[in-house]
Amino acid sequence: MSDDEDEYEYDSDASMEEDDQQDDDSNAYDYPSGSEEEEEIDDINVKLENEYYSAKDLREDDKDQAKETFENVIRMEKEALNDGNDDSDGTGDKVGQWTFKALKQLLKLKMRYGEYEDAKEGYRKLLQCISNPNIDGVSPNDVEKSINGMLDRVTAMFQEVISASEPGQGSSMKYDVYDSTISLFHPSHGARPNERLWFKTNLKYGQLLYESKETAKLQTVIQDLLNNSNDSNLMEIYALQIQLYSRLKDNKKLREISSKAMKVQSGVPHPRTIALIQELGGKMHMASREFEAANHAFFQAFKSYDEAGDDARLRCLKYLVLASMLVTCILN
Repeated sequence: MSDDEDEYEYDSDASMEEDDQQDDDSNAYDYPSGSEEEEEIDDINVKLENEYYSAKDLREDDKDQAKETFENVIRMEKEALNDGNDDSDGTGDKVGQWTFKALKQLLKLKMRYGEYEDAKEGYRKLLQCISNPNIDGVSPNDVEKSINGMLDRVTAMFQEVISASEPGQGSSMKYDVYDSTISLFHPSHGARPNERLWFKTNLKYGQLLYESKETAKLQTVIQDLLNNSNDSNLMEIYALQIQLYSRLKDNKKLREISSKAMKVQSGVPHPRTIALIQELGGKMHMASREFEAANHAFFQAFKSYDEAGDDARLRCLKYLVLASMLVTCILN
């Protein structure tokens, strides 16, 4: 039974097309009604919208021109919102939804073409935009969806460069993006505290570190999760710990965390989380020749995988059959 078979899979967010649909569906600014001022604002908003969609149309045929046009969207909105005044470091400037959207599109282009250093800088600018206290027209839901989508892209890009035996640049991008995101949204000391987004980001990061076998960094992430999360999130953290100790074959720690996980009553974990904990617990019992306990754990894991609609239930069914046969042999 290979431990690497049991990696926890997180649902990936929308594809680029779905992300674009999210951009298209975002609400325009909610400006106060007026006469000439309202007409002028509407005119500026139309110009920004036209420029933004012109840039999107250029992405496939001329990426350099697309980048330049997206940059122009950012310049136009900055001038419109700040009356042409230029803050040298950008921290005092007002920013709006078209800047937010343009920064996302620029980042997607850089990541698509493997421009790692530019992508890191692009992500830094996106986080700077999100953390700006003067941001307007961007909802917390927009932020969360965008960050989750970008993290999924970073993970996919990292896996691609690993497959191509070029881990260096991809690893650097991975660390920078995840570390900066976790720092920004940290519930205790982040510039824009958001416990839900911080937790999901840290959990994704932990899973990525597990898959890339970076044990020391993973243990740091797990400790941060344990120190700053509420009890309703414990099962997800324990699932990550159990994967780690199962790989390290640290049966003492594995048994300790498995026991803790079975006693958690707060929160409603995903069935896949429960299945993973039960399956690895079953393997632990098998290794200790505790076949009845293993049989029970594999049965619970199978039920949870089935509830989640996860194909891993077929693998778990094989373990369940084996454990059942061993229990029967002992009884006979």
